[in-house]
Amino acid sequence: MPGEFYIEAKRERLDLSAILAAIEALGTKLDRLRGEAPGSGSVTGDWQSGIATSGETGADLITLGDDDIKYKLHSLVINISALTAGAIIAVKLFMKANGTERKVYHQSFTQGTDPDGLWIVNGTVGLHEALRVELESDNAADNGKTVDYDYMLEEM
Repeated sequence: MPGEFYIEAKRERLDLSAILAAIEALGTKLDRLRGEAPGSGSVTGDWQSGIATSGETGADLITLGDDDIKYKLHSLVINISALTAGAIIAVKLFMKANGTERKVYHQSFTQGTDPDGLWIVNGTVGLHEALRVELESDNAADNGKTVDYDYMLEEM
């Protein structure tokens, strides 16, 4: 019959509208492979005297992804050029494990010795919970200063 065809594996009869709907659904899934628009921004925080969401010293920089949604994080760069030369800058990442947020990364850098652009994630990491980024400085002069970030995220 015109407008019909058969899928041999399932022996189902589909009409043209069902085929078009299946193609549209596939197109939507393929569109996600292009990733989301790269994100960038800046945050002004009390990096030395503040208290971040974790309860640790510092401030929240950004949260990437969402709980219960699969993402691929391809890149995360943090710019510490506006902070005080010689300050020790700690970058901390937090994510839920079995429903409880845990610190999954902690690394310190020295402003003026290490590069201003810190490539925290430089390869693909799968996420299915929100990944929160905190930053801490050991120098009170960094309170109220701005830290930039740039990231590339792809929904799966």
